[in-house]
Amino acid sequence: MKRLTLPLVFFFLSSCGLPSLVRDPLEYLTFLKFFLGPQFTGHNIGGVVSGLLPGTSVTVTNNQESVTVATDGNFTFPTKLSSGQNYNVSFVTNGAGLTCSIANAQGVVQSIDITNISITCGLGANFYEVGVNVSGLSGSITVQNNGAETLNIGTNGLTKFTTLIATGSNYAVTLTAVPMGTVCSFDDPTLTVGTMAAANVTIFITCVNGYIVGGNIHPAASSDLGTSLIGRQTFVKTIAGSFPMNAGGGGAITGGAVATASPTAARFNGPKMITTDGSFIYVADTMNAVIRKIDKSNGTTTILAGGNTGGGTVCPGTVTTNCQDGVGTAAQFNAITGLTTDGNNLFVLEASGNRIRKVNLATGVVSTFAGSGSVGSTDHTSGILASFNNPSWISLYNGNLYIVDRSNCTIRVVNPVTTSVSTLAGGATLCNFTNSPIGTNARFVSPIAVIGLGGFLYVTDIGLGGGHKIRRIALTGTNAVDTIAGDGVQASTDGIGTTAQFNDPHGLTTDGTNLFISEWSGHKIRHLNLTTNKVTTLVGSVSGYSDNTGGNGLLNFPGFLLSDGLNVYIADTGNHSLRSIEPSEVLRYTFDGDTNDSIGTNNGLVMGAPTLSMDENALVTGAYELHGGGDFIQSTSSITPQISDNLTISAWVFPAGGGGSQFIFYNGQGGTNGFGLLIDTMGTSRRLSVSLGAVGPSGNTTARLPLNQWSHVVLQRSYPNWKIYINGLQDPLVFSTNPNLPSGTFKVGDAGNGFYFKGKVSDVRFFKGAIDDESIRRMAVQIPAGLITYFPFNGNAKDYGTGQNDLTISGATATTDRNGNPNGAYRFNGASYMQKLSPNGLPAGSNPRTICAWFNKSSSLGEYIVGYGSFTNSQGNGLVVSDTVTGMFGVSNDVTIFHEGFRNQWMHLCGTYNSPNVDVYENGVIRVSEAKTWFTILGPSLEIGRRLDGLANFTGDIDEIRIYDRVLSISEIRTLSGAYPTQVSSWNQTPASSSMKLFLIPEAASFGPGACSGGSNCIGIVDDRSGNGLHVSQGIGTQQPVFNATGINGSKGLRFFNSTETYLSRACTPELNSTANSIFAVFNDMNGSGSDGIFQNGLGGKLFYLPDGGGGKLVSLFDQQANTARLIANSSFYSTNTTTLLSLEYNGTSGNLFNGGILVSSSSSGPPTYNCLSGNLDIGRYFWGGVPPLGADYFDGFMGDLIYFDQVLTSSDREIVECYLSNKYSLPVSHSCQ
Repeated sequence: MKRLTLPLVFFFLSSCGLPSLVRDPLEYLTFLKFFLGPQFTGHNIGGVVSGLLPGTSVTVTNNQESVTVATDGNFTFPTKLSSGQNYNVSFVTNGAGLTCSIANAQGVVQSIDITNISITCGLGANFYEVGVNVSGLSGSITVQNNGAETLNIGTNGLTKFTTLIATGSNYAVTLTAVPMGTVCSFDDPTLTVGTMAAANVTIFITCVNGYIVGGNIHPAASSDLGTSLIGRQTFVKTIAGSFPMNAGGGGAITGGAVATASPTAARFNGPKMITTDGSFIYVADTMNAVIRKIDKSNGTTTILAGGNTGGGTVCPGTVTTNCQDGVGTAAQFNAITGLTTDGNNLFVLEASGNRIRKVNLATGVVSTFAGSGSVGSTDHTSGILASFNNPSWISLYNGNLYIVDRSNCTIRVVNPVTTSVSTLAGGATLCNFTNSPIGTNARFVSPIAVIGLGGFLYVTDIGLGGGHKIRRIALTGTNAVDTIAGDGVQASTDGIGTTAQFNDPHGLTTDGTNLFISEWSGHKIRHLNLTTNKVTTLVGSVSGYSDNTGGNGLLNFPGFLLSDGLNVYIADTGNHSLRSIEPSEVLRYTFDGDTNDSIGTNNGLVMGAPTLSMDENALVTGAYELHGGGDFIQSTSSITPQISDNLTISAWVFPAGGGGSQFIFYNGQGGTNGFGLLIDTMGTSRRLSVSLGAVGPSGNTTARLPLNQWSHVVLQRSYPNWKIYINGLQDPLVFSTNPNLPSGTFKVGDAGNGFYFKGKVSDVRFFKGAIDDESIRRMAVQIPAGLITYFPFNGNAKDYGTGQNDLTISGATATTDRNGNPNGAYRFNGASYMQKLSPNGLPAGSNPRTICAWFNKSSSLGEYIVGYGSFTNSQGNGLVVSDTVTGMFGVSNDVTIFHEGFRNQWMHLCGTYNSPNVDVYENGVIRVSEAKTWFTILGPSLEIGRRLDGLANFTGDIDEIRIYDRVLSISEIRTLSGAYPTQVSSWNQTPASSSMKLFLIPEAASFGPGACSGGSNCIGIVDDRSGNGLHVSQGIGTQQPVFNATGINGSKGLRFFNSTETYLSRACTPELNSTANSIFAVFNDMNGSGSDGIFQNGLGGKLFYLPDGGGGKLVSLFDQQANTARLIANSSFYSTNTTTLLSLEYNGTSGNLFNGGILVSSSSSGPPTYNCLSGNLDIGRYFWGGVPPLGADYFDGFMGDLIYFDQVLTSSDREIVECYLSNKYSLPVSHSCQ
């Protein structure tokens, strides 16, 4: 490098424009020495720092140059010093508690680096550490001290803050973040803040898995237990205590607390509030003055704390009666009433002690947390100086403790860190009812329980003068208080919001979604849906003790309850036991496209070849049709546990007949063990019975199942009695024999012994527990989707829809329904009616709706079936009928259609409104469509059997009124109405354009006393209900047929007598001499002799009769003009004294005869030559000449419907008519019916 320097210097000098000077040679030498001699590098100044504390540092300075050192080790200043220069190093400490000293801090630089400056640090006097010791952690948490330093802790054990705190300075440790699904809390929240003493501080945090919900530990932030409990019914069972007698126990027996006991050996005395940390349930065993600990996994019961066994210390406070702090049983409590937990500690509320205690769950250490023990209402920043007055409930929510200070009628809030107590809502001792936007201006009558959810507190409030309600407090703003459920009447009524009623609402708990409420005097558990405010009773009825389902599950003053997110537990105070509720239903086969168990895994196995079919709700593949002869469905495994004492099995069935005994369902092995429901389809029975295998059957039900119609059936055992319900009504049959315990699978359509059901089955359910009558009625609701109001009128006027618009009955009386079941409908006398003032939830304005009803009108007046709204133009809505029109009214803005008359006949009427379209259906057939603009209002009333203005009362029978908030499909409407002849595709409401030309039914007969056989019910005329007006009559009294209300398989029939030559007649009718035709007739030929006429249309016209000869009982369609049978059975077609469902079709050249839908061999010839030149249309007589009675054959027997179409119907249309007749007269048909 030196060799290069000189040339560069010369180059520089030569290239610069310097003046030419003459220099002394010595100057040149000096210049060259600068470049060519040794260069200056200086000397480093530095040293070492040792003893730094975590989070601290020192800043060292020399001649205004500074270096900060944060870890032990060496340091060096950036600037070097020359020999002979001075250095003087100083330092400043950074961080609390650090003290340092310096050595070799100053001097003069010689010829080497300075490296011996030494700064030695250490902990200063009066500075101490704050540490956090964590246990149970999974994941990581974040804690802060004094809002400044943050620790992220991911392991269990001790972690220290780096910042030291001087004696006399404050510390405040807070949890700022915890993992999702973990609850972490301070073992002693009061120690997380304080003033530093002359010692280190360690704060203890315990973590558990779960979420704090309703003051309990849940495995999830929220669940929806209520939907399952409501949808699957609710079963209450005993967990610990003296079990009820029906569960093998001795009933409600009290007892003292022992160190450890099994579930059945444990005894309680007046248990009150309960809480859970997820693994254990803690019970305030009040009269025993201890806190019990129950292992959820096995029910083992121990004592956590209390008992005053010795070694405790007197509690702090003003009044210390019966109050000892200590470990476990050394502690003493004064009337424990409330418990809540953060998973680490129990906070214990004392009613008589007027204080809050704390129990550490790990150590059992009991301490006093808040309350002086004095009776009062004092708020205070120090909890121990606050006072309470008979507090009744405590619950942890969002980091605060909320207290119901019952006798002060206030809701108090306690900060668990500072213990400060303040009043959130209510006024001390100002006990009455007032809602207010300002919490402290609100008033409570006698509050009992409080729980937090979704930014609100919910409070049960009891007592006269505004109690018996569920109140709500907003936890924002000014803490507004309002009422969300209950009307203040002390009763127990389900409803929506303030239409519901409570009978001493006591305890509260939540699953994180909705509320559960215990009724002290109602002995029930209720559910409050916070989305809809709907209140539903889950279990309980009268006071008692029984493990069972719904209203048959009995409780006795159930004051306190909790949810752990999986179940709901009840402290059944009067029964001195711990109970729980769970879904009652253990198996459900909806058959919605498959045989899977929709609530479990016990799927059904298909045997034989059942086929999917339309169900009771018009779902196309929602049922299985079993065809007999080997078709059934059985569960994969047995019902576990196998029960026989209290149980319920239900199903929707659509029997098709087929003869003999058939099993609808069976649990076990038929003929050997178990139990099931049997239907006898032989003849006209259709009755149900209980089958108990080898033990023997019960008797038969009084009620019968209709064929080819959906019915809901239930087999229930409420020990010891077996009961059968049909469409929600209990049959009088009671049977009390014990079965052999079932062994084997559960079967649908068989019992395992070859008695196969024929028909459709849907929605089969198996319940542990005997479901109460009310719940069974609610299960028997067809097409429930969107059903706001439904009156099945099964002995009451209760609403089984969602609107709960129960009716008040004025004069209407229970009567027989259309299926012949007593107390299944209501009769109105022209002055009677039913009413609901201010109905709930009905479709208003121009919203969609469907209104349906069955009715049987007996007067000629224009009358109203159902209506609601105002009797003002377009503001009311409902169904109307007169002798000439039916329709859907809109008050002076109606949609109606002329009808052919149907007095004394059960008819199904529906109206739908999908603004602006209105459709009116009669018996499943749309009759009229118009556009209307309606503005229906809800009030003032819902009226049944009269007009909205109180006039135009109905005369006759009404059944099954439905109001939906949607438009039903035609399939749904027909599922409700069943088959009817006008549903055939060739029918037209204009008679001239319709294929139906004659429709005679027994219900269309006019009858009274006279000269007929028997002298009563003599028929003068039978109206034609085809709309063609082809009425037939008999004016001669002795020849009048007789009306019989139960003549054909329990249905109405017309009795014709050969001996008195009875028949009905009118002028010959050309429309009935059509070349082609389809004829349907139901008859019972009770004599069999003679060629009896069913109908004859003119002497030269068409004859449909029962000719003699041919080796049996024949039928024939005869051409009298050509004297030729156009269609005749070529073998015996029927038997005498047997009801026959005959179908005949003839296309002009050939035809077919059907008996019960089965094609019967026949011969035919044609074309016909019918005419009406002479003779009449006769029903029940074949007149072939001479003077009557000579020259005529008279039918002797019962005749039902006679229906004539002037064309051959399609196979599907023919089957519609056959299904209608099958259902009406309980006659099986060979094909499936929808």
